[in-house]
Amino acid sequence: MAVEPTHYVGVDWSAGAWVTAVYSDRRDAPTVKIFDEIQELWDAYGDTSHRIVIDVPIGLCDSLDADECPCLEADGKLSRACDDLARRVVGEQYRSVFTAPARQATQLAARGETGYPEITEKNRELTGKGLSQQAASISRGIVEVEELLLNGGDEEVLVEGHPEVCFRAFNGEPLNHSKRTAPGVDERLSAITDVAEYDDCDWRALARALGEVAHGVQLDDLLDALVLALTACADDTELKTLPPCPPTDGKGLPMQMVYRSEEELHTVSGEGS
Repeated sequence: MAVEPTHYVGVDWSAGAWVTAVYSDRRDAPTVKIFDEIQELWDAYGDTSHRIVIDVPIGLCDSLDADECPCLEADGKLSRACDDLARRVVGEQYRSVFTAPARQATQLAARGETGYPEITEKNRELTGKGLSQQAASISRGIVEVEELLLNGGDEEVLVEGHPEVCFRAFNGEPLNHSKRTAPGVDERLSAITDVAEYDDCDWRALARALGEVAHGVQLDDLLDALVLALTACADDTELKTLPPCPPTDGKGLPMQMVYRSEEELHTVSGEGS
């Protein structure tokens, strides 16, 4: 019987679907595939993956009244430590890190039964903070991932990562340009040039393949999936988390973001701190 390859998967939520960049055995060129449901992705790669790094929040705040929520800030508002730390390590790109919604607000948004004003007000009631449009827009994906992990998914295989944190780790210092600009794309591709699994042809091959499978996915989403896949290739000594000793939420899920580096990331001063 042929042995299944070990997969290293990066996943980004894009246009209501999951875009994946996948390395097999860390030797082959990466491939791209689109999934409509996270369960489909798990069925394809869950049993054969060393790691799947996904860009949606895992581990959510509950409410200011919850006994088991570890998110309380000094100002009496709820926020995950990994979100706060991520903004501080990416420097000028801190706006790319939104505060994860509270669990009840996420579920409300995912059901699509009410509008954004009601959703953000619910989040404010629960956490003391409003909810960004971006956070509300990915709520269905957040709920899908949580339901998977609470019903048979492996939280050591499927882990949260933020692309900007991962690029920052590979680059060695904060990046200067948005990923949606030409200088920003160049900056990010330069950051991963020396990563062992990456070849200069990989990005062009992925972009070409994307055009064959999904025209609605943006190139910056594919770039995010790629850096998450390279992060998934980390060995145990390279894989780090924000924070270094992550707490768990009321459902027992880790509240962390993973990245790949020989050294821990340090925060920088600025508007995101």
